[in-house]
Amino acid sequence: MQVQTHPEAPSRFPAGLTVNGELSSQHDIYIDGTFEGVISIPEQHLMVAASARVKARVIARAVTIAGRFEGNVTATQRVRIESSASVQGHIQTPSVELADGARFNGSIDPNRTEAAMLVAKYRQSQAEGGREQGSGIRDQGSGNREQGIREIGNRE
Repeated sequence: MQVQTHPEAPSRFPAGLTVNGELSSQHDIYIDGTFEGVISIPEQHLMVAASARVKARVIARAVTIAGRFEGNVTATQRVRIESSASVQGHIQTPSVELADGARFNGSIDPNRTEAAMLVAKYRQSQAEGGREQGSGIRDQGSGNREQGIREIGNRE
């Protein structure tokens, strides 16, 4: 496994924190608490920790789930479901890793990921144009990225 180090830490949602709403960020996101809503980080990585509970529609570059997740995920690179995870929903990504012991109930679509991301980015830009300033949660800053992970699944 090859990992690139980053000068900036991911934005963290600690255990005990409950958030409902829309989230977009220029940083990777690490959720230990509870989140319900929409997470739109098309160039970033989302990590759902083992203690986390997330019910959301997610758009990200990569997603790692170790906790409880319910919803839809669109990821341009990959989705990794850890052994401690419980996932219910639809996953759209070119590469999926499902660890032994993970619980998954739903569907996986390895095709049309690029088209889905373009539609999602368009919808996000339209929503941001009509949204009042200050609504939702927005984290502006330089992005950072995780590189490399053992992947199994479809590769095109």
